[in-house]
Amino acid sequence: MLSFFSILFTLILIGIILMFFYSSEDKRIDKEKSDREKKEEQFQGADPRKVYGKNWDKNVQRPRICPVCGTGLKKTEFLYAYMEDSFGPNGRRPVHIYGCKFCYLGQVSSENEKESENILDTLDL
Repeated sequence: MLSFFSILFTLILIGIILMFFYSSEDKRIDKEKSDREKKEEQFQGADPRKVYGKNWDKNVQRPRICPVCGTGLKKTEFLYAYMEDSFGPNGRRPVHIYGCKFCYLGQVSSENEKESENILDTLDL
């Protein structure tokens, strides 16, 4: 009977320790995510020639920017592009990048997204 209680006590103690480590790891991951989102919000843009050039350090992650206008992009934003059906001379399919929603569609900011949609709804095109 004593061994049963000692095993039960040990399992409960291990469970409490594992819960503590799990919750502390979640807090660290949440803090890193919030810090990354703050940096993405503060990032305005960069020169695409410097970021996409050959002199970029391969150990440093490239920022998500539009190669046309240099605007910083969030993970939820994307580029407008077209991939050709035929293969090029090097065996790859050429991709024509038109730009992001700011330079290709002409949207000024994400707050004006709803306004621009409302304006497009009122026009008869």
